[in-house]
Amino acid sequence: MSDAPLPYTKPNIDWAEIERWDRAYYLHNTQAQAEYVFTGIEGADGNYLYTATGGKLLDFQSQLVSDNMGHRHPRVHAEIKRAMERFGHVFFGFATDYRARAAKLVIDDILGADSWAGRVRILSSGSEAVENAMTMARLYANKPLILTQERSYHGLVPGATQVAGYRGNLSTGPETDDNRDVPGFPGSGFVAIPAPEFSDWQGTGRLPSLDRTEQIIREVGAHKIAGIITETMFGGASYMPHHSYLKGLHDLCRQYGILWILDDVLCGFGRLGEWFSYQIEPGITPDLMALGKGINGCALPVGAVVASKEIAEFIDRARWWSGSTHDAHPLVCASIVGNLEAMIEDGMIDKARVRGAQLKERLDALMAKHPCIGRISGRGIYYTIDLVTPNGDPIIAADRDTLFQGDLSGHPNNIFAAACGARGLFAGGFMPNTVKAAPPLTITEAEVDFAVGVMDEAFSAVEKVYH
Repeated sequence: MSDAPLPYTKPNIDWAEIERWDRAYYLHNTQAQAEYVFTGIEGADGNYLYTATGGKLLDFQSQLVSDNMGHRHPRVHAEIKRAMERFGHVFFGFATDYRARAAKLVIDDILGADSWAGRVRILSSGSEAVENAMTMARLYANKPLILTQERSYHGLVPGATQVAGYRGNLSTGPETDDNRDVPGFPGSGFVAIPAPEFSDWQGTGRLPSLDRTEQIIREVGAHKIAGIITETMFGGASYMPHHSYLKGLHDLCRQYGILWILDDVLCGFGRLGEWFSYQIEPGITPDLMALGKGINGCALPVGAVVASKEIAEFIDRARWWSGSTHDAHPLVCASIVGNLEAMIEDGMIDKARVRGAQLKERLDALMAKHPCIGRISGRGIYYTIDLVTPNGDPIIAADRDTLFQGDLSGHPNNIFAAACGARGLFAGGFMPNTVKAAPPLTITEAEVDFAVGVMDEAFSAVEKVYH
């Protein structure tokens, strides 16, 4: 670790006591209590995490592919501090200057050139954004069903809007006495479509997943389907689909009169080298877009949903009986303003493309060196690396269909993560055979080179076990 001074005042913390409390009182996820590994983080700044034991980790995963502008970005935190001088909480029935500024930045300054976006609603999480987007699709289309990709991830709020009672209905405005309940309420209202093929699919003709999706649309009936929700590059499943998938899915939506709901919570705001992931393909736009994470670099909990001009006008003419206590919280909106103004003024999208190209070049060199690397997929500054046996098969046979059973410590992703952590790098992955390279957009050339050097050793650690 460098002898450079800490970028914060070191707190006086009894970490042994903190660990006791954390183990005794906090409800953890992804790790059972018996296997829980306590890693105290004392501070975070720039592209680094500082551990309770005096270590320093380069954050090469942007936490959950989320902290796009690094940690404690000065422009973001300065705006939050200014807002705190005037605000605590203000509920959504009142307007604040920060809410208006944040909305203008998203709809006019960033999305204006694409001409499709009408309005944005700012929420507390990506999960809320997805829920709102699906409800808006059902209300606008007046249809009950949403098609959703296998292996996709869209949040952690199953059932919250299906509880009997308050249900987010729409009364259609002051000039009528009509009411529209959410179509399909309170049923599940979801139909699965196949996961898209991998980026290196070698077939010819239209993708089989698109053929099957069209078949499902015809079997179910387009007259019942409000929308199809998609990820562009998968977060949980951790891969970039074949390049022809996105345009093909968009065209199916247009052909059958189905709304396209784009979940851009993970890929929005520069992650794939564009402001939003649909922009990687010319001539396509979504009808609804769920946002989060990168809109303020996760400085505070946040989500948002952007509606097309047509859907926004429909909702705006009515009274949509929905709301959350923290909608457009002024401090959250301030963090959005600080983050987006900094991104625009600093040209972060262009910088992400440059740094992402450097990263891809370094990863390709690692693939040529390491037989355990079977596939690299991605774009911009988000790449995933699939780890394979000497025969080219997934090391853990279940791969992306895993149920996360048994002892996970020997899975390739965890061997890789442990080797990286021991060398000062936070990197790993969720799927057993897949690891991620998704640093903040603020990463430097020297930091990329350091990370790739550590990853080189970590791939060797995987090969020592499985090759």
